[in-house]
Amino acid sequence: MSHNGRNNSWHEKSTGINNISKWVTEGIDEDAIKFSENLGRFLAKPPRDIRGGALSTSQIRIAYGEITRLKMKFNLSELLMLKPKLAYAAARAGGETYNTLYEIISQGIQTIAGLPKEEQPAKFKNLAAFFEAVLAYHKANGGK
Repeated sequence: MSHNGRNNSWHEKSTGINNISKWVTEGIDEDAIKFSENLGRFLAKPPRDIRGGALSTSQIRIAYGEITRLKMKFNLSELLMLKPKLAYAAARAGGETYNTLYEIISQGIQTIAGLPKEEQPAKFKNLAAFFEAVLAYHKANGGK
C-alpha cells in the first residue's frame, strides 16, 4: 500500500468512502471484502509516513463493542452517537489511521440514517459485517 504524497492520506480511503453506502444498502460483495482486507492491513501496518501509526485492537474495539451491542438491539440514536465517539477516539489517536476508519464508518452511519426507518436494522447488519471484516483483517495482519 502506498500513500498519496499530495495530501498525506491513504490512497484507497476514497474508495471506501465512495463505496460504503453501496455496501450498506446492497450488501457486502467481493469488493467490500477486498477493501476491508486492505483497510485492516493499513490499520495494523500503515506506511511509515502516515501520522498516527498502527491502531491497537483496543482502539478499534471502542467502536466494535457499540456495533455488537446495536446488532442485538438496533437504535438509530445510539448509532448516531457512535460518530462523536469515533471522532473523539480519532482525535485522541492523533493520526491518519484512526481518522480513515472514522471517515469510512461515519459515511456508513450517515447512509443508514438516511434510509426509511424499517430498513435501518437490516442495513445496519451490513455495516456491522463490514466492520467485523476490517477487525478480522487487522488482527490477521498483526494488529495488537
